[in-house]
Amino acid sequence: MNKTTKKRTYYNAEILNILKERHSCSLDYIRKSLRGDRVGEKSDVLCKEYKFFLRKAEEAINNEVKHLNNKIP
Repeated sequence: MNKTTKKRTYYNAEILNILKERHSCSLDYIRKSLRGDRVGEKSDVLCKEYKFFLRKAEEAINNEVKHLNNKIP
């Protein structure tokens, strides 16, 4: 018997919790929306906001890395 080779996607838990509070929906619904299993206006908004928050988080991390690299001689 072979195991399936389906890769599991992990989402940023902090961003998921923010979206849960902002839109009063379940984490399961948010994950399904991001995966594409749910369609509709709310799902589109969730996807756009998740991508926005993820981009901002990555920018903040990259800025801190650059800042720390400049401090180290």
